[in-house]
Amino acid sequence: MRFQTKLVITLIMAVIGVTIALMTATEMKIRQTYINQFSTEFRSLLVGLERSRKLRSDEFMALCRDLARSEHVIAVLQGTADEESSQAFWQQYLADLREMEPGRTDGSSSSPVNRSPVSQDLLNKLGNVAAMNLEGEVIPIVHPRAEDVRKGKFRRPGVSREKAKEAFEKFLKSDTQETVFLPMDFQGRKPVVQEMVSTPVVDPVSGGIIGLFLRASASETEAERSLERYQEEFGVDRRIRSGLYLGGEIYSRNLDEMFAAELSKSIEDFLNAPLESGAESRFETTIGDEDYLVYVDRINEADSFQPPYQIAAFPISGLRADLTEFRIRGSGIAGAVLIVAIGIAFLLARNLAGPINELVVGTNAIRAGDFDHRVAVKSADEIGDLASSFNEMAEELKQKSLYRELLGKVSDETVAQALVSGSLDLELGGEIKEVSVLFCDIRGFTRQTEEMHPSEVIRMLNDHMTAMTELVRKHKGVVDKFVGDEIMAVFGGLKSYGNDAANAAACALEMIEERKRLNESPGLKVEIGIGVATGEVVAGCMGSVDRLNYTVLGSRVNLAARLCGAAGPMEVVTDDETIRRLSPAPEAEVISDLALKGFSQSVQAFRLRALASAKVDTGVTTNS
Repeated sequence: MRFQTKLVITLIMAVIGVTIALMTATEMKIRQTYINQFSTEFRSLLVGLERSRKLRSDEFMALCRDLARSEHVIAVLQGTADEESSQAFWQQYLADLREMEPGRTDGSSSSPVNRSPVSQDLLNKLGNVAAMNLEGEVIPIVHPRAEDVRKGKFRRPGVSREKAKEAFEKFLKSDTQETVFLPMDFQGRKPVVQEMVSTPVVDPVSGGIIGLFLRASASETEAERSLERYQEEFGVDRRIRSGLYLGGEIYSRNLDEMFAAELSKSIEDFLNAPLESGAESRFETTIGDEDYLVYVDRINEADSFQPPYQIAAFPISGLRADLTEFRIRGSGIAGAVLIVAIGIAFLLARNLAGPINELVVGTNAIRAGDFDHRVAVKSADEIGDLASSFNEMAEELKQKSLYRELLGKVSDETVAQALVSGSLDLELGGEIKEVSVLFCDIRGFTRQTEEMHPSEVIRMLNDHMTAMTELVRKHKGVVDKFVGDEIMAVFGGLKSYGNDAANAAACALEMIEERKRLNESPGLKVEIGIGVATGEVVAGCMGSVDRLNYTVLGSRVNLAARLCGAAGPMEVVTDDETIRRLSPAPEAEVISDLALKGFSQSVQAFRLRALASAKVDTGVTTNS
């Protein structure tokens, strides 16, 4: 995969990742804000309901304590009740209820029963009152006009008689006033939860408890009814669905049975699940196709019979719709941002990848030897600095290539490579090595070129030296220098190949053959003589501190030069050390007591005819 493609993909993935992270964080924030807002409203609602319920409970408990001291209630429990005591009881009851009406300030508590007509609304507030004797028998106390109020049934289908009996037995054993919530049935109406106040009745004579005064009224407070009316303004889909959860069922006037049943099951699962310390009493559930946030708050902590819970279910379909709209709009914005990001990524990738591609092309050109290749500097940033550095490097490589080429032309290629690589010590001096030295000289060169034009002489020498140099390299030798028409070559100087004498001898014989081949061409006929000597020499860089030359010095070098001078046309003359190192023995003619200039004693030399393996015919008679 190309760099430009990788860069574009990386930038696109970064934009997508950031967009998803932002949308997720925003959704969580919207959801949390939405829920927190509802939680705040619900908490305010609960505080209002609890305050209203406590106020009403305090009023009713005070009312029940007052009524429990009524002569009629005591007479009912003692079985001596009459019409007169009943009328007095209801006069007192209605007067107390009128006192509890909002805005009433006359303070009257004993208004006659016929003082004003008893309205149906006031009659409804009477609730169900009864007396229960110590045997557990419940004796209803019914207002004369309440013909439609049947004798109270303090249970409803689904609440067993045993449970109701358990509550009544608890009342009889208690000598304090208590409140309990119980489900009740009324003919032709939905089951409701009634708040029952149990008040002990004391005999004024004996001072003992002779029974209980029971008053049961709807648990729904005026605040709850006001909330119901207020919610009409919200519409059906956004209304808070509230009610009381009691004994595994929900009681509410505004919930249908199917919804109430499903919500009851969810509340039961929630209440049975372990709740972490400090956790809020809320959870989310799905009923039908709608999601709800449900709050559960226990009303009466002291009620151990069947604890009632105030519940409120808030539909969060609005939240879902808002989040859906947010996702759609967010996706549109993200798509637009992504398109812009792709364009920016493409431009950035092109601006970055373009110069990099040019550098790749330039690098390949340099690798191929094109040191004149340059890349364009298009910016003043790091990419521009890199392009400038590349051009500087190319220029330096070009200069080094020129120096190396020139070095290879003014010295042997092997020496030049050793100098460039650093394997050859450039310090003045040398080291002792065993080498084979070869000198090759043209016979009668001065006489032959006396009448030639200098340019022709140069051309002839260049052709001759080129051919001879190639043979030296072929046989792993190093051309030490050119001295006029003479070539000096060293075998084993920079690196020994183990058979340096054989390489020098083979090179000398092939030089003779090559010169014969060249003489077959039109032009000046040239004959050469070659001398070869083997032994210890001093090899190294020699000269001045600012101009060095790799060469070898020693008596064996001088011997090779003198043997070259003693060689006849197209002959190879070697010393005895070279012959001794050739195996198998070559074809050679012994030259005894050869006197050489510069040597105090004569030396033994050999005219080399052919190597044993080559059997080269030099055209000279062999005397073995």
